[in-house]
Amino acid sequence: MDGCCASSEDKKVMGSVEWGRRKGAFSKGRLTRFEKVKLLMNMGRMTVLEAFDAVREKSGLIVAYGADLDGLQPPDTRLVRDAFDLADDVQGLELMRHSWRTYYWAMLLGGYRRLDIDREILFAAAILHDLGLARDRTSEPRQCCFVVHGAERCKAHLVGKGHDRARVRKIADAIGLHLNAYVSERIHGVEAHLLSRGAMCDVFDMGKKRLSGKVLRQVYAEHPKGDLVNGLEIWPGHHLRDTRADFLIGLGGKRKARPQPRLLTQPGE
Repeated sequence: MDGCCASSEDKKVMGSVEWGRRKGAFSKGRLTRFEKVKLLMNMGRMTVLEAFDAVREKSGLIVAYGADLDGLQPPDTRLVRDAFDLADDVQGLELMRHSWRTYYWAMLLGGYRRLDIDREILFAAAILHDLGLARDRTSEPRQCCFVVHGAERCKAHLVGKGHDRARVRKIADAIGLHLNAYVSERIHGVEAHLLSRGAMCDVFDMGKKRLSGKVLRQVYAEHPKGDLVNGLEIWPGHHLRDTRADFLIGLGGKRKARPQPRLLTQPGE
């Protein structure tokens, strides 16, 4: 199949659960040529937004947003507990810290824009958004897009716990979409949009000009940023060729870290 000529099956939204189930040449999260262009355009869009924020900051037009972290906590619901318990059981320390920071950045960036946020969905998606890199994973990043694998695992786990399928679908799709670099709030909803923004903020610092220095220090004090490159396995050649992770790492081109020996299953921390 030519990457320029996507079939009707390939027209599913890039990153969605259904998209991740495609068969053939573009299965397991592999990108078509059009999708690579779209991903490149999304990164360009984020770069432009960041440059615009820099201009506004220098002009004194950004009123940095801050909030009490206690007031940003997720609700104490069964869905939140089930999502957190899975994450805490199978994700390492760096991954958990990254997931918590992603949640806080997402909440804060949503607060900056005064968005109405479903905290339950956003937290579940944020704490599990890199589940495909868990210690006990059954698929390696070189075998399948880790986000596709993680979204499917999240969906199966939460549905298996008896949670509403429509809400679980929103969580799983938000996870699957977050690696698109930019996710439309209008098309995919507030929570999917903010999850992507939160992840981009933590990995690339995009959006931090909108947040106050005080709240940045508070988040880092609670969830310090350590070795994110190795924590997220941002290693050239480590991910399945032509997946979003492989493509984005290739765009960076300067990271020299190499995979470290690891076990597929380790005892919980």
